[in-house]
Amino acid sequence: MTVRPLPAVALLCAVLCLGLGADAVAQAKPEGEMRWALYITISPNWFDPGEVVGQLTPFWILYAMHDALVKPMPGNLATPSLAESWTMSPDGRSYDFKLRENLRFHNGDSFTAEDVKFSFARAKGKLLHEKVKEVTVVSPSRVRFTLHEPWP
Repeated sequence: MTVRPLPAVALLCAVLCLGLGADAVAQAKPEGEMRWALYITISPNWFDPGEVVGQLTPFWILYAMHDALVKPMPGNLATPSLAESWTMSPDGRSYDFKLRENLRFHNGDSFTAEDVKFSFARAKGKLLHEKVKEVTVVSPSRVRFTLHEPWP
């Protein structure tokens, strides 16, 4: 069988030109909700951050279902999420997080610093656990992460 790349390349160029030549009208700012889909078979352990293995696809599920103290957003690697604010000690070894108040889990239970400590203890990630010396509940709405050494 002989391969004829010229017709395939010509067809690809035509499709690209048609797509690029379309009217480039600025889109209005989106409103409402955002939906996204992943076409995969979901393993039950992908819903639990304490059970999931280190693969990319389960982390999309975790990112959609679970929240973090801070999360990366465009232009900022540490955007407030469950923590409304945080401070770092002068030596860089301690981070105090002020949690957003009046947050509830799907079953109605309040979100507290105890939940942060519990979730961290269950989380996988050898590197993260090697860096953190201790997680201390300061108050129901404050939690402190103490590191072995300052974060790079």
